[in-house]
Amino acid sequence: MAYPELIFDWYFYRELADNVWHAQMAGHPKVLTYNGPDMTLRKQQRKAAMHYQVKGNNYEIPHILSRDEYPFACTVEGGNAWVGHIPGRENSAQGGLIAGFLRSHRIIAGQGEWSKFLVKVINHPRGPVTK
Repeated sequence: MAYPELIFDWYFYRELADNVWHAQMAGHPKVLTYNGPDMTLRKQQRKAAMHYQVKGNNYEIPHILSRDEYPFACTVEGGNAWVGHIPGRENSAQGGLIAGFLRSHRIIAGQGEWSKFLVKVINHPRGPVTK
């Protein structure tokens, strides 16, 4: 099955595309599964993504710029995420891009293969994701 493609163009959203590119190069999945609008689950996944442990101690990832996690909190794969720092304007734009993409492709949660989509970065100066 060919999944709909959510594309982040490095020419338009450099830091956002770069963050997704690095996450995918580190082995995070390219195919994600939309989990729906459950805000409680999203908050739990975002909280989990923004913390890390060292020798049993829990630490929060610092706020350098706006923290951006991949896989997205609205997906089944969210929670164990790559976290990067991007400008707030790009992080805000990401929410609209994802929402518009899901709406235009009629992607809804709980529909098995029909809830999945491919995340792709184009025009990255280091080339396509190879993982």
